[in-house]
Amino acid sequence: MTSPSAPRLLGADWERDGFRQLGWKLMPLRAFLGVTFVYAALQKLANPNYLRASSPTSVVSQMKALESSSPIGGLLRLSLHAPTLVGLMIAFGELAVAVGVLAGLWTRLAAVGGMLLSLTFFLTVSWATTPYYYGSDIAFLFAWSVLATCGAGGVLSLDAWIEARAAAAAPRVETGVDEVRRKILIGARSTAMLASLAGVFGVMTAIIGRAAGGTRHASARGLPPTSTGTTGSPTPQPSASPSGRSHRRRANQPSGNPPSGTALAPISAVPVGEGRTFTDPASGQPAWILRPAANQVAAFSAVCTHAGCIVEFDPSASEFVCPCHGGRYSAHTGAVVAGPPPTPLTSIPVRVVNNEIQVD
Repeated sequence: MTSPSAPRLLGADWERDGFRQLGWKLMPLRAFLGVTFVYAALQKLANPNYLRASSPTSVVSQMKALESSSPIGGLLRLSLHAPTLVGLMIAFGELAVAVGVLAGLWTRLAAVGGMLLSLTFFLTVSWATTPYYYGSDIAFLFAWSVLATCGAGGVLSLDAWIEARAAAAAPRVETGVDEVRRKILIGARSTAMLASLAGVFGVMTAIIGRAAGGTRHASARGLPPTSTGTTGSPTPQPSASPSGRSHRRRANQPSGNPPSGTALAPISAVPVGEGRTFTDPASGQPAWILRPAANQVAAFSAVCTHAGCIVEFDPSASEFVCPCHGGRYSAHTGAVVAGPPPTPLTSIPVRVVNNEIQVD
């Protein structure tokens, strides 16, 4: 038993209600949302490509890809003026929300922050999801609303500890304003301490993640820069692309009148069985070029047809994987294998001319 005046984390009614308290019923939700948002934040900070504008998986590429389809496209265009700042605000915002909810510090305010982040993700990444219940962001939005309404319920909460400590330190005669001021001061000190710890942890995660290469896959490197344009007759190459017929027509053209194209890189820049990223000259969008066999190349847009996220190549499964909603595409044809994407990845005509990869 604790004395009535002792500060406590379990809430004032613990001795009477025990595990029947609302706060204990909210603990699974607090733990899930807090841990999930901590993981999401640290994953962003540890990824060396997250703030790298040239990467197709960066926050800049994501905003560019979603700009035309999102109802808040104007806000995304404004964010593109300071993408690094916006990216850091998102990551550290997720971390702050998670720490607040897990510690039960300013729980309602932290939950409102979680709602705003989830609403932003819903209006961008998940907006084109059909049907809507395939997108997880709308579920997070309403899950956060429970904690925004109920708070931590007085259980395992710094809010409850602050209130109890302020009450225990109160003099015999004290106005309501004085009590509120004391709670704010104690809360501010606790917030500063947790924010400092979380900030240091986030920065250390970013440093270690970049030093270790983060979540970047070895096969996700981009093609090296090369000169544009080339000469010489085309070498017929089989392609896994659905547009193979157009490749065959070009291959049958007279060698004295070779088709023009944009040179990407020597074919040796793409090892057999791996893929490299490049920017499609026709659309300006990120794309993937693959080399399934020594004499084969194929290319596809890297923009997921579901919600505009940038897909990654998984060579072990010969599939493109969307990191946002789990969509999977065949690396041979671009066809949808699993998940919510409604259509295949767009095929990009490519060929090999004099051992150099060209895109039309």
